Amino acid sequence: GDGTRAGYDLALTRAIADDQLTMVFQPVVDLAAGRIIGAEALLRWDHPSLGPISPARFIPVVERMGLSDSYGLWVLNAACREARLWQDEGLADLKVAVNLSARQLLDPGLVGKVERTLKRHGLSPRALELELTETATMADATGTLRLFGDLRAMGVSLAIDDFGTGYSSLSYLKNLPFDKLKIDREFVTQIESRRDSRAICKALIELGRGLDLLILAEGVETA
Repeated sequence: GDGTRAGYDLALTRAIADDQLTMVFQPVVDLAAGRIIGAEALLRWDHPSLGPISPARFIPVVERMGLSDSYGLWVLNAACREARLWQDEGLADLKVAVNLSARQLLDPGLVGKVERTLKRHGLSPRALELELTETATMADATGTLRLFGDLRAMGVSLAIDDFGTGYSSLSYLKNLPFDKLKIDREFVTQIESRRDSRAICKALIELGRGLDLLILAEGVETA
């Protein structure tokens, strides 16, 4: 009901201050080298009375409430702090990947925030990868192109997340300076049982090679 929703909204506004947010990290593995080369930072919310709440439930509420900027900055800081710890432990070549929302892409101060966060944690821009969905990049084509140019000039790498589940505009792959193409786990997890999933994965791999993009398959859980 409305009361539950209002309470949920209030809890989200206080979650950062009340230290209820945590990060988990999903490893990125280079199959050719056979080693971990980085990790994707994933946000989790552990409510004191409701327990762990799925991002699929709370992230849309965060966006609806206009909290994307504050949550996004918290995630960026937490991810860079973790990457700094990796480097302090001698793992200097690991890269951390952070998701950006469509709202963050529209923030004119985003490049400055990224730059300041990296400096705060003593990280090289090459230690950071920013992930964006297709639909997010299509909100403001001109602004996105300028933003991507600034981020790449800084040394930050860019990845298209969940490719194949949105508009799949090939013109964006040609015109925007991405570094990596991520194949959505929907296709990857069914690769052994569905011929169409295998065909899509093969096509995306060839597409990435042709455009000189790195390819990442999400959700690989078996050898």
